[in-house]
Amino acid sequence: MTMLPLDEAAAVVCSLLPRPAAATVPVAAAAGRVLAANAHAAVANPPFDRAMMDGFAVRSTDAHMGARLRVTGCLPAGSAGGPAVGPGEAVRIMTGAPVPAGADAVIRFEWCEAKASEVTVLRAVPAGEAVQPAGSDAPRGALVVPAGQRLTAADLAVLQGFGVAHVRVWQPLRAAVLVTGSELQTQPAAPLAPGQIYSSNDLYLATALAEEGVSVLDVVHVPDDPKSLAQQFTRLAQQADVVVAAGGISAGDCDYVPAVLRQLGATLAVERVWMRPGTPFCAGRLQCAAVFALSGNPAACLVQFETLLRPALRSLLGIRETSFPCSGKLVHALTLKPLKHARVLRGLAWIEEGQVLLDLRLAQAPSVLSSLASSQCLVRIDQANCPAGTLLPMRWLRPPGSPPS
Repeated sequence: MTMLPLDEAAAVVCSLLPRPAAATVPVAAAAGRVLAANAHAAVANPPFDRAMMDGFAVRSTDAHMGARLRVTGCLPAGSAGGPAVGPGEAVRIMTGAPVPAGADAVIRFEWCEAKASEVTVLRAVPAGEAVQPAGSDAPRGALVVPAGQRLTAADLAVLQGFGVAHVRVWQPLRAAVLVTGSELQTQPAAPLAPGQIYSSNDLYLATALAEEGVSVLDVVHVPDDPKSLAQQFTRLAQQADVVVAAGGISAGDCDYVPAVLRQLGATLAVERVWMRPGTPFCAGRLQCAAVFALSGNPAACLVQFETLLRPALRSLLGIRETSFPCSGKLVHALTLKPLKHARVLRGLAWIEEGQVLLDLRLAQAPSVLSSLASSQCLVRIDQANCPAGTLLPMRWLRPPGSPPS
């Protein structure tokens, strides 16, 4: 039975995931997708010297206090161009319009006194005043959004603003979720029969996979029955790139998943991990699919997905991330039993004077569901004793909260 340290198990998970294909899509259809190639500006921004204020385009050498300039035209935004500005002249101009030839500054309206076809300068301006030079944001061909970035609304605005019509993005991996447990009631609207509990890992795993841009093809519930498990694993491995299972992987009489996978010919690179919660964890390949079997305990399932699968799915798309990419300072002393395992604890986290602070005094049992909703982070503990002030590696689950009352 292969048992690996947490960091080695994370590397194995990365190696098992199949590389997704890339596709070219319109920018308007790319929200939430991850760039497979750098996106470069198709045009300079701005593409011309642009007025940044409503006012008058002038030659700065003419724009001294009290100067009277002859107004020769008007340029609204969207104009193709206007009359050149000669000595002693000005052109009325609106924000966003191209600065006409000859002008090198814009005097805003409130710094002038305009009468008919003449304007008097009330405040001198230097060259470049209220003018955004062509290409000053970025020139044509500049890198505007790097590969490996998950595209947000702001990214799409940048791409379109630089004339990028299409981008190269990673295609979603196809995944299937299999949850086993004869005790599970999968319909929360239905009453519980004696001995039943409501399932939660099915919804968690399907939602967590979708958050990473994975296409979830199927969510299957299977009783603790080797034949049924074998049938469903075989079917799902033929359809999906990744099969993620939960339950049935410990050492109980009804924990059939590891044995079923081996009987089906799966190559299991990991069967246990030196971590708590979440020691039982299978990772390998079945047919052409990567297969991962997680704990049936809700907290252990979450810890395994968040520290092993989610970082691997992101790394696959060029998003550089480790299992515990951040750190925080413990606000209380923590004493644990000495273990070889890395412990992963749920925690409260908040920011105070620029420092992330951690409180790990939450219910930590693998079967406890309620503390998952109040946790902001997962924290890795590799030592038995942690004095207050110890800096610990952590992973955010949600934005920082408020200090506990």
